[in-house]
Amino acid sequence: MKTLSLILFACIQGLIVYAQADTWVATDALGRKIIPESNGLKKDKYVGVFYFIWHGAHGYDRNIGSNAIQSVRAKELSDTASPYNISEMLIRNPSNPKYGPVGAFHYWGEPYFGYYLSDDEWVIRKHGQMLADAGVDVLILDVTNAAIYLPQVTKIVETFRKMQDEGSIVPKIAFIVNSNPERTVSNLYERIYKKELFKDFWFYWKGKPLLLCPPEALIPEMRAFFSSRQSWAWSKDQDWFEDGKDKWTWLDHTPQSYGWHESKDKPEQISVAVAEHPTTNIGRSFHNGKEPEQKHPERGLYFEEQWKRALQVDPEFVFITGWNEWVAMRFNNGASEEFLGKPIQKGENFFVDLYNDEYSRDAEPVMGAFNDNYYYQMVANIRKFKGSRPVTSNHKTDKIKVDGNFSDWRNVETVFRDDRGDTFHRKHPGWGRIKEYTNVTGRNDIIESRITCDSENVYFYVKTKDALTSWTDKNWMQLFVAIEGNENPHWNGFNFLVNAKPTSKLATDLQLFDGSKWFLQGNIKMNSEGNELELLVPKKMLGIKGQQFTLDFKWSDNSPAQENVMNWLDKGDSAPNGRFAYRFIKK
Repeated sequence: MKTLSLILFACIQGLIVYAQADTWVATDALGRKIIPESNGLKKDKYVGVFYFIWHGAHGYDRNIGSNAIQSVRAKELSDTASPYNISEMLIRNPSNPKYGPVGAFHYWGEPYFGYYLSDDEWVIRKHGQMLADAGVDVLILDVTNAAIYLPQVTKIVETFRKMQDEGSIVPKIAFIVNSNPERTVSNLYERIYKKELFKDFWFYWKGKPLLLCPPEALIPEMRAFFSSRQSWAWSKDQDWFEDGKDKWTWLDHTPQSYGWHESKDKPEQISVAVAEHPTTNIGRSFHNGKEPEQKHPERGLYFEEQWKRALQVDPEFVFITGWNEWVAMRFNNGASEEFLGKPIQKGENFFVDLYNDEYSRDAEPVMGAFNDNYYYQMVANIRKFKGSRPVTSNHKTDKIKVDGNFSDWRNVETVFRDDRGDTFHRKHPGWGRIKEYTNVTGRNDIIESRITCDSENVYFYVKTKDALTSWTDKNWMQLFVAIEGNENPHWNGFNFLVNAKPTSKLATDLQLFDGSKWFLQGNIKMNSEGNELELLVPKKMLGIKGQQFTLDFKWSDNSPAQENVMNWLDKGDSAPNGRFAYRFIKK
């Protein structure tokens, strides 16, 4: 039941096949290193993330309210003002931001993948890939407001099934219920579980499908069918939480309480939140018991405190809040007495769940602000919780002829796999006035990499799904390399760039980063034929001394990462994904 991206390991005809994201390395924008924990995978550890599926279901410029079919709505001709971005409004007018209508959904910031709708297959693919790479086992789908959004759930599962058929790993699904629980649970049971719809994507807990819901929502038949747990926010002095038996918080003040099932001495679940609410004045910078005057949302201080507590408790399951909520409704009805740490009166504006980059709970990358910091912080802590394998040391050496005949690569032992199909093109409407998002940068779909060395050289091999495009194409099949222990400046963790400016099909360049720019260090041999490419890099050009070394590398095609490293997330293809790199240890 563990996420297969963490456990898929195969030995095929003696080859060591690396398809495990837990062995990848990365350096985030703050210079924090994400490395394997190296102590092996822990037994029976699982991670779920709060996932939201109602973007576009309840209107755009205004909140239309309930939606009988619960699918993403077609936009009206009048939808020309939204999306309403609070962060942009605050820049324009900090003291008196010009919000959209009362009740309308407002974004706290712009998602890196744009103001997307919940049925955008390209976005679903990105989410599935990123969360599986992080070690997330299950998406806990938000149906807390009584609608089950079956069309969106169907699109997620259908997309995940395509990805799975292509060989990718994807999370399972479960649901969290709160409002009108009897009707909502009945809807889920009759329309999904009783019909065994999406059965191959149900997340099982203690041998039964997991459902988070109030206990009164279950009739005996459902109680026997599900592993049910009640889930809501906060534990301390809350009647619903009682003594914690069969209770799972999705958000809780630090230090968080844990839920239990068999015994109070055996923690079953704990929540980890990116932040809490603007109405409670607990943001991303909250730590040491207070919300500081000087905010640093880019650092993830509250997230880290919550993770520290979760790792101390060491339960079976961690519930992360959250991934992709993004929007909150504007209120002025006096239901909250405080907002952003200050008292407010009826008629004054407030937002309950999200507001700006400080008061928001999404770990999904955002445009600008802190970009993808929270994603890699989440990855690092999931590895601490679930463990990860050490990277296997390699002892064998091979001498490769870079001649366009790839038969000598067949016995190279170290093989790294990349997702097929992740050059999928995007063409889908966006929120409100955003007519359409398109992305056709996917070009060469990288599916396999190999690496080996002899006493003088390091050899690199890469394979794509279809025949390679011309070597004259822009940003064509570039290779980024880092040597552990190299004291030279690095660019996002990498010291060297290969194939930035190929001179022919048979020769290309190797560049070194000097702290401000890349400069030419020399030329190397290259060859390609069909869907395969190989390179020879002399060890002396990489500064490798001796026969033992550790090398990190990644391939990138049609991704202008030098302009913005975030482009590895959504432009062209990179192997491995995002900022990640493969690690090769030569002993």
